[in-house]
Formats: sequence, C-alpha cells, structure tokens
Amino acid sequence: MRDTYYQSVGNPLQLDRLPTTRPETEMLPPPLARHLAFSQVMTTALTAVGAGIAVLLLYRYPGVTWLEPYDLIFAGPAFVAGLAAWSITGQVRWLLHPITLLAAALLCLNHRIPWGLQVLAVSAASGLLVYAFGRHWTTVCTASPTARSTADVLRSQWQLQLLALAGIAVFLTGVLLWTDALLAKVAIVTLPLAAAVVPAPDGLCTPRWKVLVDSLVSWFTYHARPLPGILQSPVAPARYRCALLVLAAVFTAIPLVRWPGSPVLRLITMAQSQHQAVTEQLTDRGAGAFEHLRYGTFTWGLTFIAIALLPVVLPWMLTLPLTMPVLLEAAAHRDRSQSSNPVQATLADLRRSPDRVERGSIYLGRVVADGSPVLVPRDVFREHAHGLGDSGAGKTSLFLCPIIEQLVMQGDCSVIVLDLKADTLELLGTLQAAAEAVRRERGVRMPLKTFSNQAAMPTFAFNPMTQPFWAKFDLLTRTDILCGANGLTYGTDYGQGFYSSSNAGITHHTLKTFPHVSTFKELAECIGNVISTAKRHELHPEILRAGVHVHEVMKRLAACEPLNVTASTGHSPEVVQQAIDLTQVFQEPQLLYFHLSATLSPSGAPEIARLVNYMLLAAATQTKRRHPVFLVIDEFQRMVASNLEYMLQLARSMGVGVILANQSMEDLKKSTTNLIPAIEANCRLRQWFSVSSSDDQQRLINASGLTVDRAVSRSVSTNSDGQRTVSYSESEQVVNRFTINDVSLTSDHPFRSFLRISRGAGYAQYGGLPVIVESTYHISKDEYDRRRSLPWPMLPGMFQPQRLSDVEMSRGTQPHVPRSDGPQWSAEIINGGAAPLSESDTKSIEDMFQQFQQSAPADKPRKRRNKP
Repeated sequence: MRDTYYQSVGNPLQLDRLPTTRPETEMLPPPLARHLAFSQVMTTALTAVGAGIAVLLLYRYPGVTWLEPYDLIFAGPAFVAGLAAWSITGQVRWLLHPITLLAAALLCLNHRIPWGLQVLAVSAASGLLVYAFGRHWTTVCTASPTARSTADVLRSQWQLQLLALAGIAVFLTGVLLWTDALLAKVAIVTLPLAAAVVPAPDGLCTPRWKVLVDSLVSWFTYHARPLPGILQSPVAPARYRCALLVLAAVFTAIPLVRWPGSPVLRLITMAQSQHQAVTEQLTDRGAGAFEHLRYGTFTWGLTFIAIALLPVVLPWMLTLPLTMPVLLEAAAHRDRSQSSNPVQATLADLRRSPDRVERGSIYLGRVVADGSPVLVPRDVFREHAHGLGDSGAGKTSLFLCPIIEQLVMQGDCSVIVLDLKADTLELLGTLQAAAEAVRRERGVRMPLKTFSNQAAMPTFAFNPMTQPFWAKFDLLTRTDILCGANGLTYGTDYGQGFYSSSNAGITHHTLKTFPHVSTFKELAECIGNVISTAKRHELHPEILRAGVHVHEVMKRLAACEPLNVTASTGHSPEVVQQAIDLTQVFQEPQLLYFHLSATLSPSGAPEIARLVNYMLLAAATQTKRRHPVFLVIDEFQRMVASNLEYMLQLARSMGVGVILANQSMEDLKKSTTNLIPAIEANCRLRQWFSVSSSDDQQRLINASGLTVDRAVSRSVSTNSDGQRTVSYSESEQVVNRFTINDVSLTSDHPFRSFLRISRGAGYAQYGGLPVIVESTYHISKDEYDRRRSLPWPMLPGMFQPQRLSDVEMSRGTQPHVPRSDGPQWSAEIINGGAAPLSESDTKSIEDMFQQFQQSAPADKPRKRRNKP
C-alpha cells in the first residue's frame, strides 16, 4: 500500500511542512472518553500498587544484592545523565523520564545505600511530586481562553508557591523518617483537615471534590500530540507522569519496610489482635471451620489491601492537601475565564504574538479530531476564499464577520464589502466595531464610507466616471469596462458575440461622439440620441436595434443619484469632495460598505456590484498598491457573469483578495454557462457550512481524498462432525476519507464545517485535504443583535438621495446633453408669446403643402435581390 494513502481522517496535518517556530496559542485537546480515562487511571494505579507490593515482599534490610553490580553499572550513569539534562535544560521531564526514575529506584534499593540517602531520596521524590502535580494543573487551568500575558504572570506566581510547598513536603518527610518526631506526624495527619477548611477563592464555581477529581484525572490522562497551538504539559507526557507515581510507590514502600515507625507493623499487629479476638468468639459459639476461614479471610484480606494501598495513598495524602490552595486558585481562574468569550481572547493573543507566522494568521476555529487551532495565513485569502452553506447555516456569523473583523484589526489593509443580501446590517456593524477597536487598540484610524442604492438611505457619492484614473483610459478601455461591469459582454460564440459587439459598438460610438460624458444620466441621454440620429455609415441598423438594451441598462444606472454626482449636479462641495475614490483604498487603509439589496433591486444592485468590482480592478492598474485590499461579496451568485474566471485571475494578480459567500455550488450553474470550474480553480480556501445538494455532497466526498481502512470479517463453518469453527480475518482497503454520513452529520451540526485549503501555508498544512472544523461565535449573541440593529450611519459627506421623478419635477427642465465636439441639438420656442394664426392664414398654408405634395415625384419601388 502506498504511503500517501495513510492519511488521517480527522487531521491530515503534514508535520514535515510546518514552520520551525511554534505559535504562542495554547488550547486544550478534547478530553479523553470517560471509559478510556477510567481504564488509564486504573491501569496506572494497579501498576503502582503492584510495584509497591513487590517492594514490600522482596525488599529486606539492608537492601537488594542479587542485581549487583549490574544495577549500579546501569543506574549510576543513567541517573547522572538525567540530572545533567535537567540542570542544563531546566525541564522537569528529564527527571521524570522512565529511565531516570528506574535508575533512581535501583539506586535506592541497593544495599550499599545508607538510610540517610534513602530518606533524602524519598523526601526529594515527595517534593518532586508536589511540584510537578501543581505545575501541571496550574498550566492546564491557564490555557486558552486565558490571555498569554496573564497566564505567564499567574504561572510564575504559582510556580514560586509550588516550590515553597515542595520544600515543605521535603522537610516534613525528611523529619518524619529521620527523627520519627511526633510533631511531624501531627502535621502530616492534620494536613487533610486543614485543606478541607481552606476558604474558597473568589470566582470558584466548581466544588472542591470535583477540583480534586479533575486534577487527578488530568494528571493521569492528559496527553496532547505535538501539534501547533495545543498545550503541552510543562511537566512531561502522560507516561512520564504515571511513571513518577510508580516511583513514588516504590520509594514509599522502602520506608514502610525499614522505618521503625512504619504503619505496616501496626496494621499487622492490629490484624492479629482482631483475628485472635474473633477466633475466640467463634470458638466460644462452637463455630465450624468454614466460619473461622471466612472471618479470617476477611480480616487478613482487608489488612493486605490496606498495606498494599499504603505506597500509593500516602504520597497523595501529602501532595493533595499541600497543593490544595494553589489548585483552588487555578480552578477559580479557569471558571472566571470561561465566562468570557474564548474567541476574542484567542484573537487578542494572535495580534500580540511574537511569532510572525501566528501574528499574520486568521483564526477559523478548531479541528474537531484533536482540538488544534486552524490558523490560516492572511496571504491565503489574497488568493480568494469561498464560503458555502444553506440559509441560516452560519456563513455570515461564522465565516464573513470573523474574517472581516480580523482583517480590519490588523490595521494595514482595506476591506470593501458588497452586501447583496442587505436584509440586516451585521456586516456594516462588524466594520464599525472593528474600526473603533483598531483605533482604540492600535491608534489607527480607518475611515468608513457607506453607499446605498436605496433612495431613503443617506449615502456617500460614488461616480465611476469621475474616478481619478477614468480620464487616463482610452475609449476602447472605457467601453470594455462599462460593458463588462454591466453584464453586456456575453461571450464570443455565435449569437453571443453579435450582441456583445452590438453593445460595445453603441457604447463606443456614444463615448466617441460625446467624450466628455461624466455621469450615467448623461450617458443614457447620449445613447438615446445616438440610437435616434446615428446614420447608416456610422452604425448598422441591426446594431442600433440591439443597442436598445444598452440604453435601458444605462437608464437604470442613471436613476441612481449617488452614481451621478459631479461638481455641476448641484450637490454640496463636501459631498463631491468626500465621494468614494477607489484609488485611495490602495494608498491607505479604508473601509467601504455597499448596501445593495438584490431583493429590492434585482437588476440595479448586481450591476452596481459588478461596476464596483471592475472599477476597483481598474484602479489597481493605475495606482501604487501600498496596502492589500480585500473584497467581500455576500450572496455573490446574484452578480456573477460569464467572465467571472477572468475577474478572479485579474484580482489575484492585482493584489485584491476576494472573499465570496453563497449557498451552493449549484447556484453557479447558469442557463448558458457553468461557472463551477472557474470558482474551484481560482479559490484557494473553501469552507462548507452545510451541504444539502446531492451534487455538492458527491463533489465534497470526491475531494476528501483516500485513506486506508481496516476491514474485519468473521466467518463461521461447520464440518461433517458438527464441530463449529469461527475464524476472523483483517484486511486493508482504500476508501474515501469522508462518507455520506460524515457529510450529513457535519452539515447538521450548528458549528461544524468542512474546510479545504489548496497549497497549505503557515500552520495550516493539511495537504490540500478537507478537514472538519468547529467554529464558535466570535462575539456574544447580544453583541451580534446589537450590530444587526445599528442605525444607518450619517457621516460628513453623505447626502439624502431623491427619486428621479422628484428631481425632474423640482427642476422643471429638460434633460441636459453635455457639450462635445459632435453636433449640438437644442429645442427653442421662438416668439412663444405671439398671437395664433387666423383662419385664412391657416387655409393658405394647408393649400401650399398640398400643392408641394402633388408636385413631388413618386418614390421608385425598390428592387429585391434574389438570393442565390
């Protein structure tokens, strides 16, 4: 089987392609299943109990001699190497390495080791367990969403406290074993009682018993793969921590055998007394042998269990009470941090990260399989992104809004939003909130301008024909931009090519005849004059008839007043000066929002959206691109045209990242063209929030790649003698990584989605294979509702558009045709106040026209040419 087939279904992260650095983000992986956690805890506990029992049974004073000298030959160098690695690196994991711990156990069990060194070893092990246990729990409690700066401060404080507590543990253990002092015994016995009455810190919502259980379970079971953004235990991996418990049991068993004050002897004495007393009672009652055996088994069995548990229980009886104050403080901080929005804390850490790769990434959620964060470099979005999902699947709240806010918060790029849904204003609210946040956090002011084609909403002006670069283009370029932006270019095939050429011919002839046209209103009037007056040698009649469509399109744009603002249209100088200039978005970071409701304006809104798109790309060719620009289009299928692929390719070459959102890939299938291949080839990132179409489901399954699955079969056969034989076989087979069940279950989940990134970058190295990620809201529901219900802004430079009919009625004038080098038309009424003609004068004029008509030669009939 080829190695490329062995790809993880959950997270196909290509570890060999990751950067050499590691992100500062620290997230917890999903907790282990309860039955697996219970199994792991019990396995470790039983191993420790077995090791303690072995020492209790086999160890006798002065020590083990049957391994000498091989134990010292191995144990001495191994223990010294572990100490040296710890002192050089400062990492506790080298002390907890199983080889180091085994070497320490062999040294301590050797008969040449005096009692004083054994006491020192046991005391050091107890202090190490206190420090390591507390350090692990405090680190886990300060993982994300705790801010990294806050986590570092808290961990440093608690580390000092744990060092002091470890010193207390070493002191108490050493004094107790060396002197058998009563005061030390009292201190150790009363520690659990003191821990029970320690006042709970502020903010602690978790019961104390659950804090203890959670800390113990985390100590035994917490295991995280070395993935970017996943918290690694500062102590050691899980197997090392479990090995420390086994060593603690071994080291505890040694004093239980050798220490004069060992409780083992007392337990045995108590068991003997109890057994003797019970035996006398049974003898007096005349009980049989079975009764004696039953009670004796119970007494000595209970004693054996108690003795066997001592090496495991005693270390924790010292560790848990000593660390209880620190455990509770850490748990209280965890409870307080969970009450805040975790995504906002993560985004803040990303912006402040010293790692350049992490700081320049966009956070999209976490991989479901292992909880690792999805950190996508911003450069990926410069090669276009595409979000898909049914209505209500979360495209806006989980995809567009978080991406927009993170792009704006970086403070060095411009963001343009074309809202073709425009039923609510959450996208505008996101721009406003992010602009205010970046001003407050970084001191960067990003001006926000809004545009609307609705007459009742104040808007900034946006006149494509007064853009600074428009006059630099020749007539053919202007013609191509106007036709392409307004969907008047249909292709080059037969029929389509004719109408495309007709539209371009009418537009070009109009611009040539009236080169100083500066608004769509003027352009529409000029096109109407051209259609009415153009001669045959200038434009063919068939082109003139086909050009009626161009006229109607331009008339719709002429009816939108914000598109037709110039210095001579009567608007205030502030409105003209503050008009949207698309060249400025490349010069300094800006925010533009276009409110284009395709529901209320199904024809005009898509045309304006395409117009903005084309003018933005045209502006990119005529200005220095000092800042990246991102164009966000919601419900973009309403504005797509056959030249979509060319538009995306041109935008990528111009440094304009396009972020698209619509419901399904099937929306891109038009009656005359299929735009799905264009989108698939030109969008580097794609995210499905729900997949309901059968074609989309199959497309996603095919794109998921292949993996190796193990198939187990069971066969039952019966021979002639009636004997039944059961056989099992296991085989490997290549299957799709995702099945239809995976697609359906993920689509049904409110926060899960499929993410695919072509040509992975940064920490998002998934080999081009889709992964299932889980995203959560980056803001609270109240904040989201507040943004949706924000009032439409009224800023300096905005004006209130009027309906075209209202404007014409208020002015009471005829449409104005701009001056040009072509023929000028005028309408005048000469001597409009003169008296009407008399009846005789009228009769004379009628007779003159009748005589002129009779004397004029008749028209000759045209000869028709016979077609060959």
